[in-house]
Amino acid sequence: MNVNVLILTEGGKNTGFGHITRCTSIYQAFEEIGVQADFVVNGDEGVQGLLPSKNCNVFNWLNDQETLFATIKNADIVLIDSYLAGYEIYEKISNVVKKAVYFDDNMRIEYPKGFVVNGTIFAEQMPYPRREGVTYLLGAKYTPLRKEFWDVPAKLICDSIESVMITFGGTDIRNLSPKVLKLLVDTHPELRKKVIIGKGFRNITEIEDIKTHNTELIYYPDATEMKKIMLESDIAIAGGGQTLYELARVGVAAVVVAVADNQKNNIRGFENAGFSEYAGMWNDEILLEMIERKVHSLRSRVVREHKRRIGTKVVDSDGSSRLVKRVLQNFYKKRFVLRRATFEDAPAIFNLKNSDEVRRTSFSTDKIEWADHLDWLSKKLSDPNCILMVIEHSGQFAGQVRFDITPERKQVVISIGLEKNKRGLGLSPFIINKSIKELLQKRNDVKVIKAYIKDGNIPSIKSFERAGFKFLENKRVKGFKSKVYTKNY
Repeated sequence: MNVNVLILTEGGKNTGFGHITRCTSIYQAFEEIGVQADFVVNGDEGVQGLLPSKNCNVFNWLNDQETLFATIKNADIVLIDSYLAGYEIYEKISNVVKKAVYFDDNMRIEYPKGFVVNGTIFAEQMPYPRREGVTYLLGAKYTPLRKEFWDVPAKLICDSIESVMITFGGTDIRNLSPKVLKLLVDTHPELRKKVIIGKGFRNITEIEDIKTHNTELIYYPDATEMKKIMLESDIAIAGGGQTLYELARVGVAAVVVAVADNQKNNIRGFENAGFSEYAGMWNDEILLEMIERKVHSLRSRVVREHKRRIGTKVVDSDGSSRLVKRVLQNFYKKRFVLRRATFEDAPAIFNLKNSDEVRRTSFSTDKIEWADHLDWLSKKLSDPNCILMVIEHSGQFAGQVRFDITPERKQVVISIGLEKNKRGLGLSPFIINKSIKELLQKRNDVKVIKAYIKDGNIPSIKSFERAGFKFLENKRVKGFKSKVYTKNY
């Protein structure tokens, strides 16, 4: 796909890896639809271990802005996830790139033109200032989750608590893991404890000294391993960062400790929803006592099942994809060009019509021969009652729209086909209406536009409905069951 994406973030042993985890999910969502993204990370040597297979440039982009802007000068879309960057750098980036996207958790600054993304639960209720040029994507429907958490099996809820997961991020900057493990060893020796140890931990020896026969220390788990551990654990004791969303997605009832002030919105939202139990800030004097109380409150299977249902309802699997598609949709809409097709477009139209997806949804499912295609195209281009348009983006073929006109009835049949890498982004309704607008400028004898759609082609049905078309009737077309949608002018 002809779009250059750069992900700008920070992370390390001293600051944690939460931003990198969140941005990894965005990278994966771009990758899923064929877009290659690159990372620029303000971090230390621990970063490369987290992003081993991804294009990654590690340097202090806050201090070395000359290198930063040389790096982003050819980027179309830049996503920034930072707690350290000031307004000035956001504004410079906004003025350089075609589309800027800013991740925010707590209304840290007033952002310049672009997208502001806050995927925290209930973020849509925060008083963000409405300003021209700024689009807000708010709430848990935009929570970015790593690919491994997009498809999660139903979690089994046991009658009693037998296993507890302890996880405080990739660095455990507040040294909570040994304290919580010691608490559970003393008060619940019968429980199986699964302690997650990240690559930035500096307290591993202390944790290992507390370990008992009922303790499993899990070193540097990847996302697949984390999901497995969550599915096997009855409850979790965790920080209030990105992992809390993954716990909710799996449905693991959680006792939560705030390890930083910027986690409070996350924690408050999940607590208000009824999913998590808040034990307090990391430095509260009675923190361990509160953790013990909250663990006790989760003993009931009914309570944990209720929290599982809440968590899986609040956080779905589509946040990363939804966010990426919304940004790409906006980016493409402003750059699509419609023009009349010419004979030079024959190869591109031929390849599109012969693609498996297009033939599957077409009323002519057989492979098209090149000679037959040239004959068909020649006739369509010379037919005064056919308008064949090509959709272009950055000079590249992106699809076609065809109008076959019956003048005596004052009606038109529309058909549309997009290249594979432009499908699924919600672009079709926009293109349908944009092409109709151009049609009506050329033909004032058109009163009715019809679309014939094969039964089962749900994406096409939704696209025409969103473009304002109404269902007219069921009909057989070339032996296939189909639906007819219409729009009057």
